[in-house]
Amino acid sequence: MTAFKENKFTAENLQKSNLRHSDIFVELPVTIHNSHLLTSYLHQIPTTAPKQELDLPPSLAALLASPLSNPPMNTPNFDNLSLNIDPFLEKNCDLLLESIETHHTENNNFQYYQRALAREQTKIAAWQAKRKAENVSRAQLKQPLLAEDEWQRLFKLPQEPSRLESMLNTCQAEQYSRQIDGFVAATTGKMFGIKGNLVPDNQS
Repeated sequence: MTAFKENKFTAENLQKSNLRHSDIFVELPVTIHNSHLLTSYLHQIPTTAPKQELDLPPSLAALLASPLSNPPMNTPNFDNLSLNIDPFLEKNCDLLLESIETHHTENNNFQYYQRALAREQTKIAAWQAKRKAENVSRAQLKQPLLAEDEWQRLFKLPQEPSRLESMLNTCQAEQYSRQIDGFVAATTGKMFGIKGNLVPDNQS
């Protein structure tokens, strides 16, 4: 909060304060679950209107003991045959690419600032060397010396851009990477399987 109030997110201040994006955001775990009544209702939704009264389980234990809740291991899962990529994974990949582009933009802006700062510092150093040489000559001639801090009025150093946006963008990219890592396993195996069946061996 102190850094945010002062609005000083320069590279030097971030190194001194050792501030990271993990110190700004606090992750709160959220657990979402259905109630037992809703779970029982979902398991008992019929495909057609029943002609007789349903035999509802009297308790959660009876519901879990039902063979419908624990299908055998050899039950076919036709969802695995779908070739569509998970929309959640696709969306996170797009967001990750946008974060990478934003990171490159912020990095280019900071590099431009560093180049501009180096040019101005070179000009200042040359001016100071020239002024010192003039003062040496004036001292030999017993003339009043010129001010050596006049460069502060003649030259204007570029303002360092805030590194806050870059740090927050890094946090976003890390979060998208974690989400992709959690969903990419099944999709990657499916894509390799498709490639192995469609692409000839001499072109793979």
